Amino acid sequence: MTGNRIPVSRVVHTIHATTDIYGCRLRYQDALGGLVFAENYFPPEDRDCALLYVTNHMVEPMAPRNPDDLTKPYARMAARIGQAFHSFELMVPDGPAASQAIRDAGLKTASDYGVFFFVRPEQTGGVLLEVCATPMPNDPWDRPGWNREAGAGHACSVLRLDHIACVVPDVDKALAFFTGVVAGDLLEDSRTTLPQPARRALVQLGDTRVAFIQPDDPASGPLGAFLARPQNGIYALVWQVADEAAARAHFTGGMLKLRLTQEACVSPGFAIDPDDFFGARHEFVPA
Repeated sequence: MTGNRIPVSRVVHTIHATTDIYGCRLRYQDALGGLVFAENYFPPEDRDCALLYVTNHMVEPMAPRNPDDLTKPYARMAARIGQAFHSFELMVPDGPAASQAIRDAGLKTASDYGVFFFVRPEQTGGVLLEVCATPMPNDPWDRPGWNREAGAGHACSVLRLDHIACVVPDVDKALAFFTGVVAGDLLEDSRTTLPQPARRALVQLGDTRVAFIQPDDPASGPLGAFLARPQNGIYALVWQVADEAAARAHFTGGMLKLRLTQEACVSPGFAIDPDDFFGARHEFVPA
């Protein structure tokens, strides 16, 4: 433990819930140069997944094999939030100790297997969080010599993840969890007007920056619309690109023909229309 806070070494991945595991995986490969290193089926939850890296950040597209079987927890979650970002995962050194620390803080865990568990959005200020103490099987990140920006150089010109953007109803509660219970460091607590007036707190969690954004008026605007629908708090993955013009040309050209927008962006860049990316919002800013 770091004092009485849970230490974090890295954000392992972001899960993307989808109904089309094959199509979603291909979109990451073709649009963002995703490097797939594993695919598997997990019988207890009856779901399929792919594991891939977009430069330095792992994304896990995940789909229920039988979406109408609501006896399975993941199928129920997918039915609730639809195609969208599901959660992100923190790597900690000791799963049972982290689980106990969260419970000692008066909070609850879910699907708690000791080395692996979830913390629900109502406990964290608005974000579904996965916590794990064991490496992902065959994760190239753990191999000597692995280049954490191995995917750079693709036509999309993505260099690295800039940050994970979360829209939450309560930034103070999110900070209490992610800097009080978990050993995150507050980098900035400021104001933003993108895409509407809001408070924005930027936190360093291991190797990754996460922004928690609370709109001044949660009943209006694109952020209010996000909060009003079933979701788990993750609004967008924001990527740095080496060449914005090249990125735009790649996304809109060839066989992709993706629609681009600046509407509802939480960054000063642009986004691929989420409807063209299986419900997930990806934004791009110049490096």
